[in-house]
Amino acid sequence: MTRVKVNFTSTIVQEKESETFTKTSVGELIKIGEVTRVSYLEDGQVSVKILIKPNDVIIKRSQDSANYSQLHFVLNEQRNCRYVAQGYQMDLKSMTNLIKFFPKIDGSQELRIEYNLFSGLYLIGNYTVALIFT
Repeated sequence: MTRVKVNFTSTIVQEKESETFTKTSVGELIKIGEVTRVSYLEDGQVSVKILIKPNDVIIKRSQDSANYSQLHFVLNEQRNCRYVAQGYQMDLKSMTNLIKFFPKIDGSQELRIEYNLFSGLYLIGNYTVALIFT
């Protein structure tokens, strides 16, 4: 187990509008073979757990056992996702265009995911997520 600083950046494009936000936290990283697990608290209250395998990533965010979001990303495939916002659960599908998990020159590691979220046949938006672990 390694203690890491987590720098999270997300860009959301919905229709003609775009928004980028960033967050920083401290967490733990465990790497066993080709599997990496990262956990941290977002904003001091939301538990985030990330399971990273080659071309397969699951991100689970939860405030308690009943209110959790789980996004599943498999390169070039659609996956079922659950997203909870303001107590309302949405069952969505992700279509992942890019998953890259790589070491950087400075010794940190970066996870980059680009995906689209759908509600039924309706495209909700295009998303890019970058997490840097130092």
